[in-house]
Amino acid sequence: MSQLRRRLFATILAAALVAFAAPVTSLSVEAAGEGGTPPDTWAPARALPARGGGAVLALAVDPRDPRRVLAGTTGGAVDLSTDGGATWRTVRSGLAGGVLALAFDPFVAGLVLAGSGGDGIWASKDGGESWSRAAGGGSGPVRAFAFAPDLALAGTDHGVWAGRGVGPWSPSGLDGVAVSALAAWGGTGQPPQVLAGGDGGGETVVPLYRSLDGARTWVPFTGAVGASTMVAALAAGPPAPGQNAPALLLGTNAGLFASGDGGASWQQLTGGGALPPADFTAVAFAPQDPQRLYVASDGGGSSGGGLWVSGDGGAHFTPLQPPAPSVTALAVAGGSTPVLYAATLRPSDQAVQVWSYLDAGGAPGRPQRPRSATGGHAARSPAPTPAPVRDRLAAWLRRPETPYLGVGALAALVVLLALVTYVRRERQL
Repeated sequence: MSQLRRRLFATILAAALVAFAAPVTSLSVEAAGEGGTPPDTWAPARALPARGGGAVLALAVDPRDPRRVLAGTTGGAVDLSTDGGATWRTVRSGLAGGVLALAFDPFVAGLVLAGSGGDGIWASKDGGESWSRAAGGGSGPVRAFAFAPDLALAGTDHGVWAGRGVGPWSPSGLDGVAVSALAAWGGTGQPPQVLAGGDGGGETVVPLYRSLDGARTWVPFTGAVGASTMVAALAAGPPAPGQNAPALLLGTNAGLFASGDGGASWQQLTGGGALPPADFTAVAFAPQDPQRLYVASDGGGSSGGGLWVSGDGGAHFTPLQPPAPSVTALAVAGGSTPVLYAATLRPSDQAVQVWSYLDAGGAPGRPQRPRSATGGHAARSPAPTPAPVRDRLAAWLRRPETPYLGVGALAALVVLLALVTYVRRERQL
């Protein structure tokens, strides 16, 4: 009988340990971050290759592989990392006018587009490894891309162009508008809807247009966004609960705006202390959470920029405190815990750096020191002011790994109770 009890106890213990090991394994993967970096910590990527040089105005991350990242520089280079920024290599150089836009096509695996300042559209079919100039892609500046299941669009200084991959590309309206931002949605069984924003060049009405038929015809949004002369960034997220239209974010040179009804109405999110009245040059939604959104500003090359996150669809924002305030490019990927890649430009010495950040919902920790191309470290960036203990505790409770800790603790308690019961029964015999 004693031997039977020992076998039964061993079985219970093994089952409990397995139940405990699964949450711990998940936690270790979730909390390790990219390259072993703790969550909510800015980790510097390796310095970009010197070839091309200049600031980074474009970042793109593969939606199927969050460690495959592309960076485009003002010196005309496209650099590729397949390990989350630990190493880089130049895969294309010499693009006239610099690289202004980079985007992975979410509907075609491995397809990437690059928009240049003077060489038109370039395309890669192998995830950024090799590049060729797109047929019919023009030669002027290309500043933005947007995608639908059967359509790809490019925003140029001469309107919107439509095509796919290496082309052919052709004009698709708004010929007289310098289009600087695009967003597209829908397209499954019906024409996709498109939003296009431009640079008004000082005009009192910001150029903002919508197409309901896949960029064939366009209708202006008269008076939709005030106090702005340029649309710098657009993003479309999944529809909010109870809505058929997607949530939209619009960054301008004078503030941030949001729409929950596909652009029919807009609400300004700046003001009231939530966000500064900055120029918002990058906006993005978390891939699996339409209520979690990110907005960035380069501050016009000053210290007035930054990066902010909202977990409630824009009602409240929290600064993510990037190590340098001027954020010149942003890309977001990942699953339930988003991975951010941000490029910064330090105004004091024009130092360029690419960073990664695993956003687990906590307060930003002390940033790691930047790594040089040879593996050395640059000067340490100033650490952000630590958050109050109450705020850090609340942030920790909101982290995705917290339920795993609870399950693990419960499993450990079961093991402890079983052990105590077993010891007591053995002593009674």
